[in-house]
Parts: sequence; C-alpha cells; structure tokens
Amino acid sequence: MRGEIRAQRGERNRKRFPLQLPSAAPRAMRLTHPRVEALTGRSRRGGFVLSCVLVFCVLILSAQAPARNRRGSSVLQSWILTAAAPVAGAAAAVSRTVSRSVDGIEAVLTARAENKRLKKDLEQRNLELFQLRARVSQTERQERLLGSAAVLPNVLGLAPVLLVENRAGLQSALIGAGSADGVSPGSPIAVAEGLVGRVVTVGRGVSRAQLLTDASAAVGARIVRTGEMGVVHGDGRGGLRLNNIPSASRVQNGDLIESAGIDGIYPRGVPIGRVEQVARTRDLSLEIRIAPAAAFSELSDVLVLAPSPVAGQTLKGPRSAEP
Repeated sequence: MRGEIRAQRGERNRKRFPLQLPSAAPRAMRLTHPRVEALTGRSRRGGFVLSCVLVFCVLILSAQAPARNRRGSSVLQSWILTAAAPVAGAAAAVSRTVSRSVDGIEAVLTARAENKRLKKDLEQRNLELFQLRARVSQTERQERLLGSAAVLPNVLGLAPVLLVENRAGLQSALIGAGSADGVSPGSPIAVAEGLVGRVVTVGRGVSRAQLLTDASAAVGARIVRTGEMGVVHGDGRGGLRLNNIPSASRVQNGDLIESAGIDGIYPRGVPIGRVEQVARTRDLSLEIRIAPAAAFSELSDVLVLAPSPVAGQTLKGPRSAEP
C-alpha cells in the first residue's frame, strides 16, 4: 500500500519537474577553452611555417636540378617559362591587336589628310587650268581680231568689252578704250565676223558704243549678190531688218549684206549679216529680216576703227561728253 502511494507521488513529481539533461553549450564552452585555442593556433602556425619551408626547399632543388631536353636551364626556369607562356602569348596577342588598331587609325588619319590635300591641290590646278584656258581663248580671239584688222580700214586698236546693256530696246556696250587711246565719237567698232556698232560717248579710258541691234541704230547697206542699196535698222530685240529695197528685187535667203559706206559713219565692205527671211507686205514692199554676222551676246573684244570726218562733225556736242 505504502509502496503504491510512493510510486504515485514519484510519477507526479516527474510530471511537474521533468528531468533536464545538460545542453551542448557547456560542452562548446569547454572546447573553446583559452588553452585549447592557443594550442590550435600554434599548430596552424607551425603547419604554415613547415609548408613554407617545404616550398622553399622544393624551389631551391628545382632551381639547381637541370631540366630535360633544355641545356643550360633548370627545372624552376622550365616551370616559370611553362606557366608564363600562356600569359606571354595573350600579352603578345593584345599588343599586336593594339598595334594594328593604332596603325589603322594612323593610316585613316593620314589618308584623310592626304585626301584633303589632294582635293585642295586639284581645286587649285582646276582654277589654274580654267584661267589658262581663258587666257588662251582670249589670246585666240585677239589674234583672230588682229588678223581681221588687215581687211578692215583704219583700225585704231583692240578694246575689251566691259559691259553689254540691253533694256527697253536700247542696246549698248561699254568698252575699255577712250580718248587716251585715240577713240573719238563716231568711231565704228567691229569683230572678225562683221560690224558691231559705233562709239557715241567717249571718256578718258572708257567709252559707250551703240550696237547695230539698238532700235534707233541705222547703217547704209548693200546686197552683195544684187548690188541693191538699202538701210539696215535694229529691232531692239537682237535682230536686224533691211528696208528701202525695191519690191522687184531678186533678194533671197542667205544673201550677204555689207555696209555700203553711204552714211558717212561706217566704212564700206564690212559684213553686217545674211538674209534669213523675205516677205511681201500688203503694200507690195519687201520685209527683209537679217541674221547679224556678229554674235552680240558673246562680245568680249572689239576692234575700234577710225571715224570718218563726217561722223566726227555730226557727233560733236553733248553726246561726246565723258560717261
């Protein structure tokens, strides 16, 4: 009976105060004791020192031991060369790549500079060639004009055309010759192909000339083939027309018209143009259109002829003042 009671009490006590086993913390604390740590650290340092000594010994031995198939070199040198070979190869490849890139960039920059220099040189050469061609063309025109001077009467000299004016039927030219060059009012001007006009105002170094195509210009003319006389007038638009020709005239397209020398201004026998159209009007008169012999749109130089005495007397007055 008493035994049962004691057993029940013991079971109750076990339920209230369960048995607590010692945890692993004290064990861990026991393992991390200062003396244990000191011993562990010393063993590690000793192992490290021993490893260093062993490596040093191996290096000394490899430095003294000869390598296979390599005369005059040791095992250590062979190891170093073998280990450094990939690094050296990679460094050489990088160096070659960088060198090629630098060379390529330098070549591109050099090519651009050379291309720029060549373009500039080409432009300069083209300019010089253009100027040379212009000079040659100018010289040829002048020689042609001077060659035609042999068939033109009383040539004073050659004058450049500075400006050609064409406005409201008034067609004139500014030439680079004046009184200092012997030019006077009434002096005819011509080119190798034919008559161009006459000087109306004179300055010291510049003169103004009236072109044959001016609406108020007139010149005595003759049909070379038939010998008939008439008057050529300008139409103010770059063309010429021949008037005062009899209606029974045998004039036809292509006939040469030249100055007749009956007006007291222009000399005789200088070509004016060729007939390009013949028409009859209602009053049975002839309307004859002439294509000018001179290219008025391409005037660059002209020959100045000496005026006739009649022209000099007629043009003296306000129109002979300097421009």
